[in-house]
Order: sequence, then C-alpha cells, then structure tokens
Amino acid sequence: MRVAFQGEPGAYSEQALLEAVPGAESLPAPLLRDVFELLAHGRAELAVVPCENSQAGSINETYDLLLEYADTLCIRGEHELRVRHCLLAPTDTPIDAVRRAYSHPQALAQTANWLRGRDIQPVAYHDTAGAARWVAAGAGDPGAAAVASKRAADVYGLQVLAEGIEDNPTNRTRFLVVGHEPAVPDAVEGKTSLVFSTQNRPGALYNALGCLAAEQVNLLKLESRPSRGEGWEYVFYVDCSGWATDPALAAALEALTHETGWVRVLGSYPRSV
Repeated sequence: MRVAFQGEPGAYSEQALLEAVPGAESLPAPLLRDVFELLAHGRAELAVVPCENSQAGSINETYDLLLEYADTLCIRGEHELRVRHCLLAPTDTPIDAVRRAYSHPQALAQTANWLRGRDIQPVAYHDTAGAARWVAAGAGDPGAAAVASKRAADVYGLQVLAEGIEDNPTNRTRFLVVGHEPAVPDAVEGKTSLVFSTQNRPGALYNALGCLAAEQVNLLKLESRPSRGEGWEYVFYVDCSGWATDPALAAALEALTHETGWVRVLGSYPRSV
C-alpha cells in the first residue's frame, strides 16, 4: 500500500506513517498540498498528515486542505507521535564545533532553549529530514548540524551528537490518516471531525454548539479558521466523541443543519488521541 507524506525520507511524518500503517510503502511529497493531490488522483491509497503539535498548536494548512478535499477524501484514523529531536552532524564532528543548527522552524522553536544554552544559532530550513540530508552532503558550512529525528541520522549516515533536545519532554504531534473510503464503525470509541459555518446573527455559535450539548455529545476540540469567502467570516472545526452513526451524534448533526449555514463531516474514525 502506498501512503503519501509531506517531507523527505527520515521526516517525522514518515516515522508516523510507518507506525500508523505498518508495512506501507512511503511516498514523499514536498508540500502538504502535493500529498492531498497524490491521494486525490489515485497515486497513493492513503496519506498521513500532521494536524497539531502539543506545543505549537494546530497546523492550519492541513485543516484548510481537509475542507477543500472534503468531497472526495475523509479522515480514517489518527496517530500520536512522540517527537524526540536530535542534533545530527557528520561522523567525528565534536559537539563543541557546532555553531549553527539547520531545521524546520517548528523544530527549531521546540529546541530553542537547548540551542541557546549551547550558543548554537538556529537556521530555518524547509524540512527536518531535508536539513539532515543537506548537512550529510557537506552543506558548505563546517559548523553545521541538523535538528532532526534519529531515523534521519540512520537514513543519511549522520552521527547523533545529542538526543532528546526538545525543551518540552512531552512534545507530541497528532497525525491524521486520510483516504477515500470512510472508516467502518466498530466497538472501539469513535471520534468525529466536522466543520461548519454559522449564520450572521447573535448567538449563532452558541446555538450551534448547543446542538451537541443537547444530545450530551462530548466536545473535544473547537477551532476557528478564516472562511475562503467574504473577509472576516469564519468556519469552525470541531472534534467530538462518538461515531457519526451513533444515535446521539446523528441527532446532533441533524440539528446542526438547521442552526448553521452548512456543515460537513470530515471523518468518523477510531479514537486514539
């Protein structure tokens, strides 16, 4: 099975993919949009994409793309990855020779205190694994290292100078498994992700959320994003407990259709986070 991910071999997204879909053939893509297009055009059977980090918050582009492709793709599952950053450099590089660390801006933000304490300058790069590949290829910078995963060190033949350098020891990223067919409800606890727009009137969001409360549906997450239509209009993304086919949630979704401008279910899937 071909599963698309954003980044290069050795990226955290590939690690999450291999954990979430064991035995899959990983298919790298440079951009998140490229991942969705590979899946939409049938060049991959599934995709694994990041949606939020326990420190940095939501990855907005993922949510925008889930809505854009909601007619053809849906969320089938989720996976939580414990993110452990490492400082990587070519073999025989002493750690005190490192002057600059290259990585994705989020990885640099998550290791900022560790790097600052060792007087290592953070330098933004488009991808953690890409930074590791660049450092392994020579980088043209004798003081260069990369902040990336231990797997990236194995992929590109780098030395791990330090492991677990993230400032928050509980650093985690939540990934979504996206596909063409919805997950089949079973005995495990479900989670449903949906998005809706509110009508332009007082109390509209309150009334919309009341549809869930009236059916005792547990709200897990609520986030607003700018609408792609008129300026200063927003859509609301919601995660809630239960399968969309559960009687209580099904009734809440039906009520939502009368209290919102529109509502779309992005996926109903086994809850693991």
